[in-house]
Amino acid sequence: MKYLITFLALAVLLTAIPVHAQKFITSGTVEYEVKTNIKKGLEAEDDMWSRALLDKIPAFSVNYYNFSFQDNKGLYKFDHTGDKQKIGSWLSGVEEDNIWYNDYGTQKYTNLITIDNYNIVEGDLRKIRWKLSPTETTVIAGFNCRKASAVLFDSVYIFAYYTEEIPVTGGPMGLHGLPGLILGVTVPRLYTSWIATSLKLDPAVAIKPPSKGKKVTEAFVMNALNEYGKRWTGGSKFTNTLIWRTFL
Repeated sequence: MKYLITFLALAVLLTAIPVHAQKFITSGTVEYEVKTNIKKGLEAEDDMWSRALLDKIPAFSVNYYNFSFQDNKGLYKFDHTGDKQKIGSWLSGVEEDNIWYNDYGTQKYTNLITIDNYNIVEGDLRKIRWKLSPTETTVIAGFNCRKASAVLFDSVYIFAYYTEEIPVTGGPMGLHGLPGLILGVTVPRLYTSWIATSLKLDPAVAIKPPSKGKKVTEAFVMNALNEYGKRWTGGSKFTNTLIWRTFL
């Protein structure tokens, strides 16, 4: 009888462990540190305009963004900068008023994009063909993460680390489609990385699409970004970079 009681107690304990493990995080806010190597970007351009700036700016721009998630929806936006020197958005890639809202259930997005004015853009989330790595893993913000990669805009490689411990198929900007929340991203052509630094649990976090602004099309934004690039550089320089940063 003593052994039977011990066996039954052990069986109950073992069956309870998987139930506890299934209590996933479904809502909260993640802070990302976004680090851009500005000098590497300028050196890659290798022209007179870029070389003239190399000694006038810091090597890196560091900024912080928040990604809030709940009910299979996500909201990503700027929080604060870590830069001591003011750096133009056309170099740092930071547009403080931009907002990315994604509904992963309906596969729709609503973004606020500031180009001269506030513009609301709506559309379908980009279909991303991720390639999952079976072996490469790391730990970010205390979560076990797996590596995945994809190619966007025909030639821009994206490397992401996601955790299945947070079953939200989203992350920074419009990146989505992995079996867990993306906590780390590297985009070599943008010389930029995104690393989650903390997670705040918040069951009452509000996820709402931006509404302040004029509704425009993607084509309108693409044209505006082209004009913006010409205005700052006298040509098409940085235009692709601006588009990638906006629609990533």
